[in-house]
Parts: sequence; C-alpha cells; structure tokens
Amino acid sequence: MIIKTINGWRGVFALMIVLFHVGATGFEEMTWAGVTFFFMVSGFLLSMKHPFEQLDGDSYRRFACRHACKLFPLHWLTLALWLIALAVIGLLVIKPLALALNVTLLHSWSLSHSIYFSYNKFSWFLSTLLFCYLCYPLLARWFKPLPAKPKAVILVALALIDFIVLAGMDDYGRTAMYVFPPVRIIDFIIGMILADVCDNLGKFRVLGRGENGTDAELVALALLSAMVMTYRSYSSLRPWSDAVLWWLPVALIIVVCKAYDRREGFIGKILVSKPLQWIGDISFELFMLQGLAGLVYYWMQPLLGHIGLKQAYDFVAADLFGASAPPLVVWFILPIDILLAWAVNRLFTRPVSRLLNKTSR
Repeated sequence: MIIKTINGWRGVFALMIVLFHVGATGFEEMTWAGVTFFFMVSGFLLSMKHPFEQLDGDSYRRFACRHACKLFPLHWLTLALWLIALAVIGLLVIKPLALALNVTLLHSWSLSHSIYFSYNKFSWFLSTLLFCYLCYPLLARWFKPLPAKPKAVILVALALIDFIVLAGMDDYGRTAMYVFPPVRIIDFIIGMILADVCDNLGKFRVLGRGENGTDAELVALALLSAMVMTYRSYSSLRPWSDAVLWWLPVALIIVVCKAYDRREGFIGKILVSKPLQWIGDISFELFMLQGLAGLVYYWMQPLLGHIGLKQAYDFVAADLFGASAPPLVVWFILPIDILLAWAVNRLFTRPVSRLLNKTSR
C-alpha cells in the first residue's frame, strides 16, 4: 500500500539524516526522529499489508525470503564498494569476526562499537530492520489479535523497561542500545499498533473527518517541533533522545498521513510533490551510500582545489564525518550521495528486485 505522504516523509528524514552525518548543524534531533520513523513506519505498513491471520511454515519462509531479499543485495553491494574503496586508499583492515557478522547482517547484535559500526557503519540499520522483518509474522500471529488492553499493557511494560535501562547508561551504552534489535523492535511494534488505530479512525470525532489534512498536519508538525525545542532546552532528556522522545510525534505524523491519504493539506501537497517522492523512492540507497559519497568527495578535493572550491577536510582522519566539517562540504557531499543513490536504485536495486520477483513466482 502506497501512502504518498509517508513516502515524502521518508525523503525528508533521509535528507536530514545525511545532512547531520556530513556535519550540518541543527539536524541532530531530526535524525533521531527520522530513524524512529523508519522503524515505526515499517511495522505500520507491514501490518496493513500482511495481516497473517494464519501462519504456517511455508508462508513464513516465503515472507522471510522475500523481505530478506529486499535488504541483502543492497547491503552486499555497498559493503563490497566500501571494502574496495578502503583498499584503494590503503586503509583496509580485515577483521574476520566483524566482516562475518557484516556479511550475514548480524553485526547490530554486537554491543561493541568496533563491530556494529564496522565497515559501512550505516548498515546497522539493515541488520536491525532484518530482525524486525523476521519477527513480524510471529508478532502478527500472536500479538496483533490481542485485545487493546493487553496490547497497551505489553507496550507500556516494554517502554518502561527501555526508559529505565537508558536512564542509567553513558553515551557509549546508549549508542549500543540505539542499534540493538530487541530495543528497536519497540518502535516497530508501535507502528503495528498504529495500523490498528488507523483501522478505527471512524470512531474518532475529529481526526480524519476534515475536508483536508491541513490542520492535522500542522498539529503533527507543531508537536514534532515542540519536542525538538523541549529537548534543546532540557539536557536532562538526553538519555531518551535516541527513540523514546520521538514516539508520540512520529506516531501522530504516521496516523495523519493515513487519515488524510489523498486528502492532503498544505504540508501534504509538498510531501507528495515529485521531488520528495523521488527522494523517498531512493531513501534506502541515500542512507546506505552516504559514507561512500564522503569518500568520493575526499578523492575530488584536488580537482576542486584547481577551480578554487576546495575546503580542506580530511574525512578519513575524522572517521569520514564530523561536526567540524566546513559548511560547503555539505553541499558537495549531498548531491554526490543523491547521484549515487539514483544510479544504484536504477541500475541495481530495481533490476535485482524484478529478477527476484520473477524467480519467486
């Protein structure tokens, strides 16, 4: 099921995540909200598309294979490109355990920074998302049919555990939890519950009844902005900034997108515009290729220097990205990333997807 405003939000959050990673200021909170959005919306869309009223071994295997095939080809391609790039610049160090876990998309299960951020550091997202995909049929079979109250109790219990665990951790520990699959699946489960909420929107007297979604979109955007401002004002909220703080505003964004699908308001019309839809379509590639885009810029610096555009910044020495990046670096790397993402989407992702769809019939 395609909800264009959700795809537009994918594009918005993907751009903000890349901007933050290349050193642009002011996008930190939107990056955390964006990662939460991607996990939450995955559970939401899967729950709407695959109810799994009955589940047997064959249907589970088909589902698992189909969704694993959405992640592994792009992951293996970007991992191979990353290894080649590191070899070219003389920085390739093969760590057998880290590489094995990377290849099998299991590295986000490690609590070691040197493993879950090894090689293409952004691939942790696919590793954790794979776990969510593999759990979904079981969650849909056993969790989704539960009445609302038991669901609420389970969700509150999981949220409290997450809240308490994060409260006592330092930044290193919170980063490990940020990528850890059993923690991130809470976002995914919230998305599944939102699908049930949207199925019952007719019971609400306000949401979904307006002629268009302008008012609801403004409320959702205002709540997200208020949370950003609140976090910036109170540093004590830091332990929960990676996910917990964004559950409510992101959930409202998703519900509003569904409630006013094809009845978009002012903000929705921007989200369904062709540029944002195009960015949304290549958002996975955009996320996975940002490190390689940084390396391409690093290699281009001598050429840029000849035309007076070079800004000295050693991405390799700064672990590719850092807060001290000069302002113009962003406007070099972002278009490189977009170009690479478009090329990989058109020349690799789409052909591989068509081939896998044919073989699975």
